This record gives sequence, structure tokens and C-alpha cells, in this order.
Amino acid sequence: MEQKQKTILKILIRLAVTVAFIAVFSWICHHLWEVVNKNGMMTTIINDPHFEVYVFSIGGGLLGLFALALCLIWNARRDITLISLAAFILFILPLGWVKTKEWFTVGRFDTISMVEDLTLFRPFTGKNILVKLDKPLEKRMEGKQPRIDGVMNIFRFYASIVENVCRKEGWMAEAEAAGTALGRLFTDEADVVFCGLPSQSFSNKAASQGKELDTTLVVKDAFVFYVNADNPVDNLSLEQIKQIYGGKMTDWKDVGSKKKGAIEAFQRPKDSENQAFFQKITENCPLMEPPTMEKHVVGGVIHPPADYRNSGNAIGYSYRSQAADLLLKKKIKLLSIDGVAPTPENILNGTYPYVTEYYMVTIKDNRTEEVERNIRNLRDFIFSPQGKELAEKCGLIPMSNE
Repeated sequence: MEQKQKTILKILIRLAVTVAFIAVFSWICHHLWEVVNKNGMMTTIINDPHFEVYVFSIGGGLLGLFALALCLIWNARRDITLISLAAFILFILPLGWVKTKEWFTVGRFDTISMVEDLTLFRPFTGKNILVKLDKPLEKRMEGKQPRIDGVMNIFRFYASIVENVCRKEGWMAEAEAAGTALGRLFTDEADVVFCGLPSQSFSNKAASQGKELDTTLVVKDAFVFYVNADNPVDNLSLEQIKQIYGGKMTDWKDVGSKKKGAIEAFQRPKDSENQAFFQKITENCPLMEPPTMEKHVVGGVIHPPADYRNSGNAIGYSYRSQAADLLLKKKIKLLSIDGVAPTPENILNGTYPYVTEYYMVTIKDNRTEEVERNIRNLRDFIFSPQGKELAEKCGLIPMSNE
């Protein structure tokens, strides 16, 4: 009788442990799902070319782990336990192989990606990639704040201004085409727009409404070519760039480098502003097929140009501000073109030819005194030492208020 009671007690304990294990296991799975699904991360995973491998490996691996835990709880026979362990390992192996291969070919290199997800640039989210000042401002903007809009190319710059200068309440920072953003000035939907120099038609439109545009040059950017910081090549001619991207120069020794190696010439998507500017300066020279990556979309798989990977043989191009992070970390270097380096000095004095100017645009005397005062405060900040610090961290060249 005593032996029977012990057996029943043992079974009850094992059942309790099993129930507890299932509860904990379910809680962990639920928590992991919340983490994965947060901020649209699930969409990224589903769009990953290895999504099926993730489902197979993680799903099968969890089942194998679950079976293994139950075998240990119930003191199963050794061969059953070993089978469960083997199932867990076999399911996980494909994931390990994929991630190892991914790391070896892509993950071990720093990348420069043209970020499409604007949530990464939204102020005050706590999970953005905006620039922070070394020393925070002692006092943020008071009173009614100006509504800020501008073009995508420098969204990080003016969104960083908003996060460092403005209060969280009532802020606005958009990213639109220049025409749309400037149009918001006339419809009283924005007070300040950061963009290129407005065309004469916008000035005429303002004049026809009895208004006047106030434009202040605040920063400059440059279209640049870059390579890994350890690449011995410092200068290329525009003709050599055409030859490289046309597929006629395929090895670094072809451009005078002592280091041999196949050139990895990264391009930008065809409909991007970067690619349009590149084709403009290379006079629409015929281009070879670029390195690509897999991307899952509704209806199948596409192969857009791959993001720049900073391997020893890579070359890429973009606006200087888009390469700011790797440039500040000295992991890439900017190439001279026809002997002219894209240094801040050469960009400022116009020696380097591929320069873009960005202005702070408002309508004169069109707001309440409180907003006008804060627009002046905003302009003063941009030209202050901290404003210039912020611009430089964004990869832009700050101007002097002269």
C-alpha cells in the first residue's frame, strides 16, 4: 500500500512539473512573439529570404526541445531521450548554417543602407537613429513651436534638431518632396522647410500672395565615392569610375593599386535620387549588373541592388550624409575625384564639384510673434557651436551665419 502511494505521489509530482513546464514554455513563446512582432519586426522577418528556414528550424527545434524536456521529466528511456535530443539538434542546424553563411558573406561587414523606414528618424520615439548632442541643451524651446518640414535627404538633420531643441509636446517633422514641403508653407501647414533653394516659381507664387520667402543657407552636402578605410586607393578619375561601373575595369590593380582583388562595385536602386545623380555625373554611361540581394515581396522574390558592404574590395557612392556613421568611425574613406578630395574645405569653397546646398525656408512676417521668435531661435541654434556639431554628426557641412 505504501509503495502504491509513493507511485501515485511520484506521478502527481511529474504531472505538476509537466504542467509547470508547459506553462513556462507557453509564457516564453508568447513573450518572444510579442518581442518579434513589436514595431513591425515580424514584417521584416517574413520578408527575409530565409523565412521558411526560420519556421522549420525554430518551430521544429522548439518541438524537439519540448519533447526532450518531457523525456527528462518522465525519466524516459535513454534511446527516446537521445532521439529527442537529436531531433532538436537536426532542426536547429539549418538555422545555424544559414546564419553562419549570412554572417560570413554579409554580416561581418559594415553596411551603408538607404533607410526606407521613416520610423527610425521620428523624434522622441526612444528607438530612433537621430543624432544626440554631446552636452544636452539646458533649456528647450518655449512657447508655440514652429512646424518643421523638409526633404528626405536631410530628414535626419532637422529631425535631430527637433529632438534636441524642441519640446516633445506639439512637435512636427515630416519628410516630403521639395515641392510638397514648400507648398505647405503657403497652406499654413508648416512654418519652416529645409530643402534646396526654392525655384523662381515659388518666389513668384509668394509675391502674388503679397508674401516674401526668407531663405537661409544652413548646410551643404556632397555626392561622394567611398571605399574601405584600408583600401590603398585614394583617388579615381571620373573616367575610371565610368570604366569600373561599366564593367571594363574589374580589378583594383587596373586603377593602379598594389593590392589585387576583384572590385565589388555597389550601385543604388534605379529610381533613387542617388542613382539619378550618379547617372547624371557619369553622363548615363552603360552600367554592368550590380551586386544584388534577395527580398521577399507580395507575389514573389525580387533582387534589388545590394546595400553597400564595406569589404576590402568594395566601392560605393551616396550623399556624404548617408555615409556619416561609418565616416565618423573612420571605417570608410572618401575618394578624391580627378585629384579633388571631398573635404569640408573643398565642399565649402566649391572646388569639389558635386555639392548640394540646403536652405532653411520660411515666409517673412507671416506668423505670430511667438512663432517668429522661435524660428529666429531655431536659426540661431543651427549656427551655434552645438548646431554645427549636430550637422557634422549628420555628415553635413555647417555654414557660418555671415
